[in-house]
Amino acid sequence: MKKQVIEYAGVPVGITIPDGDRFKFIAVKYPVIDLDGGSYRTIGDLQVAIHQHMQKSAPEDQEIFFGAANSAGSASDRKVFNAA
Repeated sequence: MKKQVIEYAGVPVGITIPDGDRFKFIAVKYPVIDLDGGSYRTIGDLQVAIHQHMQKSAPEDQEIFFGAANSAGSASDRKVFNAA
């Protein structure tokens, strides 16, 4: 396991750091701050948690991602999640 940057709609929202056999999420964007410090078994579990959280979040919290999701890049280049 290694540190990873986690993106949502092309925007970096946090990093993961190894936490035993799990990943700990460190949020760097306010819309996902409620997930800060959470421990996840897999990156996929974290991605599901972020997606569910964003689905329930206020529209103003989602605005940061609107521009990134609708940028001029090719649709095939964009992904909701990216762990780099």
